Amino acid sequence: MKKLIFFATYNEAGNVTSMIERITAAAPDADILVVDDSSKDGTLDILATLARPSLKVIVRPGKLGLGTAHLLAWKYAIFHSYDILVTMDGDHSHDPADIPKLIGALDATTDLVIGSRYAEGGKCDYTGYRLRVSQAANKAARLLLGIKLTEFTTSFRAFRVSRLNAIDFDTLVVGGYSFFLAVIVQAYRHGLKLSERPIHFHERNAGVSKIPPLEIFRGIANLLRLTAISHFTKVSPAVSNVIMKCEKCQCEFSLIKADQPGAKGTKDEVCLSCGNRQIGAKGA
Repeated sequence: MKKLIFFATYNEAGNVTSMIERITAAAPDADILVVDDSSKDGTLDILATLARPSLKVIVRPGKLGLGTAHLLAWKYAIFHSYDILVTMDGDHSHDPADIPKLIGALDATTDLVIGSRYAEGGKCDYTGYRLRVSQAANKAARLLLGIKLTEFTTSFRAFRVSRLNAIDFDTLVVGGYSFFLAVIVQAYRHGLKLSERPIHFHERNAGVSKIPPLEIFRGIANLLRLTAISHFTKVSPAVSNVIMKCEKCQCEFSLIKADQPGAKGTKDEVCLSCGNRQIGAKGA
């Protein structure tokens, strides 16, 4: 089976070499995809020294967002016919040694495996306020959404790529770290079989956290929005996420349709690779 391991980077010069080395050791038969939002600290120079056939680096022209980087990885995996996609953080918060455990849990009855800090046997290195907020957020998500998981907000996940197209990608163009919660909700609503495996969530190895100070408030708003969607809207029919080429950057798979801000029923064509937005694909 073709396997792809993905992580996003922005100013991760202190982590990127060891991340790639450890991923290669844990999954030697997998390819690695890195999406970088034009790091300023030498991350790209380091990646250039690590060039190898199994490593693909996509450099975007600026900070286009973590969620769109993950959607770009989904599109890349589908376009290049991978069977399994593993997504994770690029700062050693997620231990690459756990990759085989997540992949191994993708059996005939499971489409998405979530690495959980809060499942039995899991561990989180957060302390104090950060730990309490993280625990409360995940408990609130479980209660409000009615989905029997312990972890909704980490990016350490293994996907069966053939099932990604069951999810409407257009619904996942959301800001900040709320993307990971939205993925769980949409996967559950579209019938993907979910499971968890315990992981040890570590403090980042080097650099500084990219989580904005106001992210907690955006997270609360998105949880309430997703709760309303889960309980009061019908599940949309099965979709086919058409692979579309961006004519600006020539990326063959990166175009997506996203709701136009303030214009109900109108979608823009947005490139996940270069960020170009074509206004108004009416009724799409």
